[in-house]
Amino acid sequence: MDVEPDPNALEPYTQHEQLAGRLQPESESEERLVRQIALCNIKLEHIETLMLDAAAWAVQRHTSHIPDRHLFPARFARGEQFWTAQQADKVLSYCWVTQEPVEIGEIRCIMNPRGDEVYLYDAFTFAEYRGQNLYPALLQQILDFSREQGLRRALIFVLSDNMASIRGVQKAGFREFQRVTYRNLLGFARYAYRPQLNASAGVDLLPA
Repeated sequence: MDVEPDPNALEPYTQHEQLAGRLQPESESEERLVRQIALCNIKLEHIETLMLDAAAWAVQRHTSHIPDRHLFPARFARGEQFWTAQQADKVLSYCWVTQEPVEIGEIRCIMNPRGDEVYLYDAFTFAEYRGQNLYPALLQQILDFSREQGLRRALIFVLSDNMASIRGVQKAGFREFQRVTYRNLLGFARYAYRPQLNASAGVDLLPA
């Protein structure tokens, strides 16, 4: 959704709106449908979904095309999971998963997952492999693994104007449950949450 700036706001003005989603199938049949959509329609052959730790990343082939790989050692050191969709040892799509606090730069907040939550972030599919359903399939694998680990809720934020990403998370089974609107007015952050949720239903966002 495009958001129009407030005509009464003072410059400089920036605004970002993100969607927070969670996986909550309403029934077993819905969950089976979600899995079918995400996993059965991959249009490329010989795709592997792998979760890499620091040791596996150290021997991973074909990594020079990943622009932010210099950030990976610190993330591995924090115990974060690096999930990948690969073909012939080349990473085509990836997503980071954590239960540790991590900054959401677009809205200048820190996501602080609770003990029974996991946060998915910094997902990316390389341009030549988009439209192949790699992203929702990868997300579904992450969700299945997280569920097996006994986690209650998976969280993901998507910019409200990123329609391709919104379609991807919806295919994987995420459902929007809150919108966070961020405004920066002369250096002062302002946030709005729709709908307003009680503490147990919301998410823990801390100042960056």
